Amino acid sequence: MSEDKFDFGAMVSAQMKTFRPGFKFPKSFNDFKSVEADPEKRKAALKAAEGTGEESDGAVPEKSPLDASLQAAFEAGDPVEGKVEKEVKGGYEVTVKGQRAFCPFSQIDRYRRAGAEYVGETFLFQIQEYGADERGVNLVVSRRAELEMEQQALKDDLRATLEEGQTLNGQVTKVLDFGAFVDIGGMEGLVPVREISWDKVTNPANYVKAGDYVTVKVLSVDWERDRVSLSIRECQAKPLKPRKADAASEEEPAIDLAAEMAKVNAAGESGFTSGAFDAL
Repeated sequence: MSEDKFDFGAMVSAQMKTFRPGFKFPKSFNDFKSVEADPEKRKAALKAAEGTGEESDGAVPEKSPLDASLQAAFEAGDPVEGKVEKEVKGGYEVTVKGQRAFCPFSQIDRYRRAGAEYVGETFLFQIQEYGADERGVNLVVSRRAELEMEQQALKDDLRATLEEGQTLNGQVTKVLDFGAFVDIGGMEGLVPVREISWDKVTNPANYVKAGDYVTVKVLSVDWERDRVSLSIRECQAKPLKPRKADAASEEEPAIDLAAEMAKVNAAGESGFTSGAFDAL
């Protein structure tokens, strides 16, 4: 038989009687015979024969609901981009690479901001949980975790550059009775109540509120306790104090010239006295 007309099937049929008793062809071989008419089933059988998957009984393996790229990001701690779709019970619904994720209220930001809007915005998130069960894919994300990682990197930069006397721009994060905390890009510093304004401040909330952008001066830095003291009033024009002469003139009553002239005239009628001008 010529090489180009070689019939493998005929050879197998002719030699079947020579195989030792009990010999069986691999299951994958039988799969090839039974699924020749179905290309998809044949691919599954080939995959099983090559050792890259489980042996197939003719059914195409079901695709995993998990996204390989999201799984890799979860395991590596890499950020992923997500869009906040709507507010739901306990947090926000976020779409990440076409999959629905959940972000708790406490994980959407580093601190609460009155009136802050997140729906419709796109942010970077860290994947906190990723898996699948009988209910489907479980995907939980956190923007706060990503912001804190970014802040730690900024804080490391501040350690090398922050000095007393510097003037910086920052954002007020919270206001308390004893002062206001300001984010200076990596960490928060405290503006004591006496450093908020040149006025006598009794209620800091009357001067600043969370979310305000302010210019501050660095008063002191304590890296051992991670404390930075700031001043807002040092970046404001200092009010001028009144001069002593002006202050004295304000305290003394003004001379009523008409009344004094009347006294002079009366004195002139009764006789001139040198003391009449002493009052002037």
